[in-house]
Amino acid sequence: MKGKLQKHNIEAAFVLVLFAVFAVTIVAVLALGANSYKSLVERDNEAYNKRIITSYITAQIRSNDTRGTVAVGGFAKPGVRDGINTLHLYQIIDGEKFDLRIYHYDGQIYELFTTADNNIEPEAGNPIIEAKGLSFSRDGSVIRISSVDANGLKNTATVAVRSESGVAP
Repeated sequence: MKGKLQKHNIEAAFVLVLFAVFAVTIVAVLALGANSYKSLVERDNEAYNKRIITSYITAQIRSNDTRGTVAVGGFAKPGVRDGINTLHLYQIIDGEKFDLRIYHYDGQIYELFTTADNNIEPEAGNPIIEAKGLSFSRDGSVIRISSVDANGLKNTATVAVRSESGVAP
C-alpha cells in the first residue's frame, strides 16, 4: 500500500512540475509578444509622425493644382523674402482672390486662409501641428517640402504641380 501512495505522490508532483513549466512558458511567450507589439507600435507612430506634415502639404498642393495657383516664397508675398518660408495656394471665390498660406512659425506649422496680398501677421494663422522646421523650394513645376517634426525627425517630399508641367491634374 505504501508503494502505491508513493507512486501517486510522484505522479502528482510530476503533473504539478509540468503545469508550472507550461505556465512559465506561456508567461514568457506573452511577455515577448507584448514587447514585440510595443516596439512595432512605436515604430509605426514614429513613421506616421515623420510623414504627417509632408503628407498634409502634399494633399493641399494636389487639391489646389490649377495653373498659377501654387507659389513658394515669403510670408507676405511669394517674391519677397521676409524670413518665413511659405507655401501660397491661391483660389478665386466669388471673383475675389484668396491665399491659403502654410508656414512654420514659433514652433508650429500654421495655416492661414486670407484674401490675397493681405498684410496680416503670421500669428493670426491656425496652428496645425508642432514642428521644429518646415521649408519649401521650387524648381519649375516641382516643389520640394522639407520638414522636421517635434521629435526632430526629418522628412522630405517632392510634388509636381501637374497643371504647370503640361500634365493634366
